Amino acid sequence: MRITTTLMRRLCATVCAAPLLLTGAAGAGAAVNLAPAASPGEILQLVNAERAKANCPALHENAQLTKAAQTFADDASKNHLTSHTGSDGSSYTQRIKDAGYNAGPSAENMSWGTTDAKTIVDGWMNSQKGHREAILNCSYKDTGVAVSGDYAVQVFASPG
Repeated sequence: MRITTTLMRRLCATVCAAPLLLTGAAGAGAAVNLAPAASPGEILQLVNAERAKANCPALHENAQLTKAAQTFADDASKNHLTSHTGSDGSSYTQRIKDAGYNAGPSAENMSWGTTDAKTIVDGWMNSQKGHREAILNCSYKDTGVAVSGDYAVQVFASPG
């Protein structure tokens, strides 16, 4: 699916940019925004709705976890990362610690290639790599959600 998504993004970028290049609009600094960026609040609302279906309590937004999520979302977007390892070699547990949160159990979900909140959360819920399990783990109490470009990151944790 990621290969298809990447090919579609390249095709769209080529097709969408061609008229701008021909008219000179791209050189004039014109910006094309094909879809509004998902907001962290939208993502959290959708995740909490999924948790409610599983009788899990709603996650509480935590500023320290939001900082950890934003740090990684910005890094991933800037460096086109597609794993949970930061460009500096950091893990999500290290980023949580660096943000000042004393975590017990924790996890991180990451998405790229879309800016639609529902598509992001649906992708996590249909994932076979632990993303669904992170969302539906009722032991997690706190979260931080961040968006940067077409990257979204959600960190889950409970105090240690």
